[in-house]
Order: sequence, then structure tokens, then C-alpha cells
Amino acid sequence: MSEPTVAAYVRPEQPAAVYLEFKNEEALNAFTIDMWRSLIKHLREARKDDSKRVVVLRGAGSKAFSSGLAMQMLDNLKCDEDYALIHTLGMEVRECIFNMGKPVIAAVNGYCIGGGFEIALCCDLVYASEDAKFALPELNIGLIPGCGGAVHLPEKIPVNRAFEMILFGERMSADEAKSYGFVNRIFPKESFFPEVDKLVDIIAAKAPLAVRGLKEIMSHSNLTGDESAAILAERRLSIDLMNSKDFKNAVKAFREKRTPEFKGE
Repeated sequence: MSEPTVAAYVRPEQPAAVYLEFKNEEALNAFTIDMWRSLIKHLREARKDDSKRVVVLRGAGSKAFSSGLAMQMLDNLKCDEDYALIHTLGMEVRECIFNMGKPVIAAVNGYCIGGGFEIALCCDLVYASEDAKFALPELNIGLIPGCGGAVHLPEKIPVNRAFEMILFGERMSADEAKSYGFVNRIFPKESFFPEVDKLVDIIAAKAPLAVRGLKEIMSHSNLTGDESAAILAERRLSIDLMNSKDFKNAVKAFREKRTPEFKGE
């Protein structure tokens, strides 16, 4: 049995995207404390690396994005400090995604349960395979979703549906999640990851300064709900981007009827 970990890799043909893969297939990619720490480390590295324009989160294998916290890890919790560590690490993952400065994609292939679902709820885009299943079953073991699930799910789907789903520990299909707008697109299982890669390539080719600006503006609603701060950021970014080389080169490319190449300048 291989050691559970979070692996970072790039596709040779697309160095501008970093993939973070949850590798614990025997337990449906359930998270251990070390995996969460590794995920936080990789997310911070991706945030500081300007050569990376997209971050993709995915689960190893074909069965699951993540089934949440590993049950054997929960068995080892002994005191308040242990319980607080779980919550703290979950919040750090959330903050890393919200403050990434570039799009974060959840590529959900199969089960997306508990803490795995809470991570997907923080992502900017969610693409799902046709067999994806979403659930927050914590009430079934006497807990509440502890990493933002009960806060963010009602922001994505109707409040009464979110309450019912969490209360009864119900699973939501990819089709239902898409009907609410939480899932952006659904792909066949056999072609799921290649289809996601195509969208990653499209995003990576866009103007990175503009994409980063979009992420900043929309993150205000996730982090503070402060519309006035978002509008101020929008004004600042609009002015700054009009002064960027990418914008000026894109206007020139439009006039010359060619595809612009963005360099993040």
C-alpha cells in the first residue's frame, strides 16, 4: 500500500497549469493530516509561481475526487487541540484557494464527499464526470461540516435544499448539481480528464493579469461579501489593465486579425 500523499505535476505540453492530485486510492482519496499539510504547501507554492496560470485539483484513479477525512485519522483524535487542528487546516486550505490569484478547478471524477466536497465548494470552477456524487454526511456521525460546507453550500444552491441535503446526509448527482449551477459542465467518465485538460489550455492562453483581476474581484464575495470593496478593486484593475502591454498588444493583434499572445505584462 502506497503512502497517502498529494502530488504536484504539470503536463509537458502545458507548463502553465499545475495539477494537485490526491493520492490515497485505497480509501477513495480520503485526507490524512499530512495530506492536508502537503496540499496547503503546494497551494502556497502555486500562488507564488507567476508561471502557473491555472491550478487543477483532482483525485487519483477513477473512483473519487475525495471521500473526505480518513476515518482512521478521526480515531486518533484525543483532545481539543487535535480537534482544533483539523478545523485550522481545513480553513487554511479554503483561504489558500480563495487567495490563489488564479483560477482553481475541481475536476470531480466519482465521489466528492465531506471535506472533499468542502474543498470543491471553494473552487472557481467545478467540472464533473457523469457518475460524480456530492455529499456532506457529517451529521450521520454526530458532527457538522467543519470546513465551511454549511456556509458555502447555501451560497451555491437553494438554502432549503442545502439544509435538507446536510440534515439527511443525502447524495447529490452531477446532474442535480449542474441544474443548480454548482457544477459548470459534465463530461463522460471515459473522456473526463482529457476534456478538462482542453478547458485548462483555453484558460492558460488568456491574459494572466486580467484573469488574476477577475479572481480578485470575485473573491471579495467569498471572503467578505463586501460589494464596495469589489467595486473599488474593479476600478483599480480596469485602469491598470488598460495600461498593460497585454492589452495594448491584444488591441494591435485584433486590428491585424491575429490571435494575441499574452505574457502577463
